[in-house]
Amino acid sequence: MMSLCRVDVVNVFLDQNSGSPVVLLQDRDSGDVLPILVAPLEASLIAIEIEGKKPVRPLTHDLLASTISRLSWQVESIVVDDLRENIFYAKILLEREGEQIEIDSRPSDAIALALRTKSPMFVRKKVFGLSMGLDRAAHKYDADTLKEMLENIDIDDVDGKIM
Repeated sequence: MMSLCRVDVVNVFLDQNSGSPVVLLQDRDSGDVLPILVAPLEASLIAIEIEGKKPVRPLTHDLLASTISRLSWQVESIVVDDLRENIFYAKILLEREGEQIEIDSRPSDAIALALRTKSPMFVRKKVFGLSMGLDRAAHKYDADTLKEMLENIDIDDVDGKIM
């Protein structure tokens, strides 16, 4: 059994060096943090959920959560389980009547789905160790920049009104 750390999303921000969005996960027990660079759209979708903003129409991850539920499955958890060649890998663990399946996923999609389904999020302990070799500049961020980014999210741009 792999050793897992329960994590929470503690921040979504722009990396000062690259300008790329970063999702910051924190280990509930140790306080260790894991920055994961994500695409701007996925960062916005995660931030929308964290901020409690509700779109008029279902977004992609809302649709996925609804589909999983309608098929009588539930999201048991998500796991960020590997880091290879500077790319993070994740799995979505689904459960139905004692049966379990794993679905390969980008961490950003797994995190967005877990937030929408209120499912636990984990990081494989090994991944925290592997990430130590990455550029740690992602730990530094400007709170004003983050606040501005979150305030400027226009939910109409991503809420399904676009035809």
